[in-house]
Amino acid sequence: MTGRDYLRIWYRVQIGTTLLVLAMMMVRNFELGRQRVASGLLLLVIILLIGLAVELIPRLPVVVQRGNAWLQGILQPFILVIAWDVITREIITLLRLPSRGVVSLMIIYYLLMFAPFASVIGGQLKLSLERFVFALLTFQVVLIPLIALPTDLINNQFLLQTLSTGAVGAGAYFILIMTAMRAWHLSWPGLKPHWSGDFNWWIFLGLVVIDLMMTLVNAGGLPTLGRLSWAALLMAFRAAVAEETLFRFAILGILFYAWRSYQCRLPLALATSSILFGLAHLMNIAEQSWIVTVYQALAAGGLGLFFAVVYVYTGQLWLTMVMHGLFDLLSFMATGATTMKGNQVSPADWTVIAGELVVFILLTVWMMFGQRRRVMERHVARLTGDKQRFGFQIRY
Repeated sequence: MTGRDYLRIWYRVQIGTTLLVLAMMMVRNFELGRQRVASGLLLLVIILLIGLAVELIPRLPVVVQRGNAWLQGILQPFILVIAWDVITREIITLLRLPSRGVVSLMIIYYLLMFAPFASVIGGQLKLSLERFVFALLTFQVVLIPLIALPTDLINNQFLLQTLSTGAVGAGAYFILIMTAMRAWHLSWPGLKPHWSGDFNWWIFLGLVVIDLMMTLVNAGGLPTLGRLSWAALLMAFRAAVAEETLFRFAILGILFYAWRSYQCRLPLALATSSILFGLAHLMNIAEQSWIVTVYQALAAGGLGLFFAVVYVYTGQLWLTMVMHGLFDLLSFMATGATTMKGNQVSPADWTVIAGELVVFILLTVWMMFGQRRRVMERHVARLTGDKQRFGFQIRY
């Protein structure tokens, strides 16, 4: 049996368990007269029953399988989190076990909970556009623990911050996407160095120096350690892991494969991923003024282009995660907030961001030629499955 076979078994067991939990919740709410809640739970039960039936019945029409894949892909992560929250709450309240131990164990399970879903449901998506949308939709696993968070039962501040900052969700999303990318035979996250003789360590050192300079300039210098907090660390971890997983690992891998027949796929994918990274920061407009949000989106776009170059040249996702996390951490420590303050952007700020964009664009253009380009193309081939081995089996 292969690893995907075991994930399929896990998927079926998990769906069956979730169905049982939701059915008991539905009956309880119906007995308590909560008709609307019971009706909503009935709908979720029907959705999971459809998913389980399609999984167990062989040789169904393709249209049924694909329709179910999208139905489950959109709703199943949310349904799983509801069941996860209910089980956590019931174990604490009914069995009267210490909340700290129960929540710690459930956090560990949350990290792994979406792997079978990603393998079975995500693995059915064949088109690059479908995979792109799947990566975006499943980003919800970073945030939905906040919706069902049993805050009234958690009496440990560190655990509460770990959940409420999205750090747990970021770890779960990384495992989900890594499993999906494996199912698509696209990419591993590049956690193990594969540096050959053509790799230039001076260029690597230069990229690191540029990152450190950019990070210190953004933070206005090195903040005092007295401003360091668990909340800032966890928020930086969430941003680094979740955003690098989506924009560098998933989106770049999908774009590289989608445009595999184009000679210009490398610069085209780098530019597209950086633009999307910048546009994603426009969502902060709910908490910031529009001019500050536009400024942040432009800054993020340039930063995303730099991180994309670092990722593809080194082939190491962990490196961009460290760079991204350090950048955000020092920024959080310097400002004391996770969003940009103020309602205006000064001319000096616009000058700085214009200079950074010029530097990042020129650096990217320079990396597109000579041996630097060959190293990046080699990593693109490795990061999109061309030279990877996926079909391992477990033998007894």
